[in-house]
Amino acid sequence: MDKKITTFQLCLLSTGGMLGCGWLFSPFYGYQTAGIGVLYSWVITAIITIIIGLSFAEVCSLFPVVGGIYRLIGITHNKDLAGIFLILGWLSYVVYLPLEAQSVIQYLGFWLPSLVTEIRGQIELSWAGICLAAVIILSITWFNTLLITKVAKANSLISMWKILIPLVIAVIAILGYGHWSYFSGKANMVNFSFENVLLAVTSSGLAFAFSGFQNGLIFANQVKDPVKALPYSLFMPVLIGFTLYASLSSLYLACLNGNSDLLMNTTAPLLGVLSLLGLNWLFTILFIDAVVAPLGTTNVYVAATSRILFSVGKELSPNSILTKINKNNAPIVALWINAFIGIMFLFPFPTWKELVNFLSSIVVFAYLAGPVCVLALRKEQPSLERGFKLSHPNLVSYAGFICCSWLIYWSGVTNLGYLIVIILIVVIGYFFYNRVKVLSKTIGNIWYLLFYLGCLWFVSFLHLIKMIAFPFDNFIIGCIGYLFCHILVYYRLPSKQINININSLKQESCKIS
Repeated sequence: MDKKITTFQLCLLSTGGMLGCGWLFSPFYGYQTAGIGVLYSWVITAIITIIIGLSFAEVCSLFPVVGGIYRLIGITHNKDLAGIFLILGWLSYVVYLPLEAQSVIQYLGFWLPSLVTEIRGQIELSWAGICLAAVIILSITWFNTLLITKVAKANSLISMWKILIPLVIAVIAILGYGHWSYFSGKANMVNFSFENVLLAVTSSGLAFAFSGFQNGLIFANQVKDPVKALPYSLFMPVLIGFTLYASLSSLYLACLNGNSDLLMNTTAPLLGVLSLLGLNWLFTILFIDAVVAPLGTTNVYVAATSRILFSVGKELSPNSILTKINKNNAPIVALWINAFIGIMFLFPFPTWKELVNFLSSIVVFAYLAGPVCVLALRKEQPSLERGFKLSHPNLVSYAGFICCSWLIYWSGVTNLGYLIVIILIVVIGYFFYNRVKVLSKTIGNIWYLLFYLGCLWFVSFLHLIKMIAFPFDNFIIGCIGYLFCHILVYYRLPSKQINININSLKQESCKIS
């Protein structure tokens, strides 16, 4: 118990999760999508992240358990619903590993062309690149079999590097070579519309870039003072992330004047800008950071993903092999399972932008657990002593659920369809794993979740065929979010069962430290 993470280290675990490959691509894609509106997109993303995160901060300060936010809905709702959320949360985290590793190889491919190949205008990893990415995942997985305090200390050093280098490069480029007149110039206003501002939040990876805030919540049981540390681990990373991402977007706005075709290499946008401005002396520094940042983030996500899979084992089969830990109290089996599944995702998949868009919808879907848990616990367990207590829980929770609904909706009709298919596959897999006698029973326990996604997809389809115009479609999504938040809270467990679940968590003897 004396080997705990400090508040500062916990904050940097969240910050490190937000500064992986996202800063290399999201500011550029957001700039292409919304022009000067990308700055508004970053503001909206930061505000939404704070609103959603506030719900988690209250519940995680009550129950700082392994697996964090993905176990919370198992306190207040039926086991089937909890299992679905856990598996989806784990799946979304597993895909981060190959995504970050791919980013490293892609930038290495700028100097080592044999690591990448161009197929139909898209940059993909060659077989050599896939093998090197697999080695990266396996190496970082081995490092995570050591004590978590070593992982946290290593991450702290890498995170400081990841924060400073992009900021310094952005400041040098803007002050030395930028033109402030470009910000309000016609070129940067071409794609500026409120609909594109919202579209950029998910389609350009902005929501994905901020998703690392949850890492602090996942490691909640391994911090010295979770009640005080959790709020800091939410607000500080969002503030740092917003400053860094907005600065990088401003670099493109001030230096390109709306013409991204000026870049020599859009597969490595920042390298292209430095080359265009003649800042070749910064190439080496940026290249090192382009490799170090995703590697540091991969390190964080390997640790976090293993805790999520460990929590899946704790919830679905407490004595299974998934809950095995080594002499360093690391979930050894969960670590290596994640590594090999992550390697499988290295084989051909869509472009970085498309994959991130889909990943964002899965990640945000799992966020729905937070607001629902806050409301259910306030109704059934109002006397619980809350270390971090929301002043207006109803307002924050309903707003958080509606914001999640908007983020999922903005991912587009295609990704909504994929999300529905993924959830159905997870339901069927969950059914066979638990040997439930009647599949309809499992579906009956989560019907409102499937119906909720169906409603989002239907509105998105109507907007696609221009039967519902912007912004009325978003107003409808807001109403749907409010309605289904109420429905999910209504289907909570009774107070007696919730109390049993709470006591079970408090008695959880296996603490990873």
